[in-house]
Amino acid sequence: MKIGINGFGRIGRLAFRCAWENPELEIVQVNDPAGDSSTWAHLLNFDSIQGRWHRKAIEAKDYFTVEDKSIGCSQNQKIEETDWSNCDLVIDASGKMKTTELLNAYLKQSVSQVLVTAPIKEEGILNLVMGVNHRLYDERRPAIVTASSCTTNCI
Repeated sequence: MKIGINGFGRIGRLAFRCAWENPELEIVQVNDPAGDSSTWAHLLNFDSIQGRWHRKAIEAKDYFTVEDKSIGCSQNQKIEETDWSNCDLVIDASGKMKTTELLNAYLKQSVSQVLVTAPIKEEGILNLVMGVNHRLYDERRPAIVTASSCTTNCI
């Protein structure tokens, strides 16, 4: 499964680190308007709470690499400004995209699933809390789900 991450703050970077350890997942795109490949590679390598990562992220011009795999980078404000078409799943950790109207921009680019790390207070959106209602998740459900809130789930 190819993964994109929109929002590369603490939660986006922790999701990156966790996903990197799963051989069934491949991170292909990162977007955050507040940074660049140099900053993101550095912050992946050195986290003030999680400590030094046992992998090494290396900056390049419009991407960074981890273990010789390139991860595309962009600094766009709007979902539609980034090419997400090569992603099966996008983790939106921006904290800003909290309506289906905004999030549908991923689906219009052929993204199959969107996982939002902030709660969405709209009818029909499943807000998952691991250990509480995670069994309600069904792959056939609507393509947008939330992980309730980042503080609730504490990756």
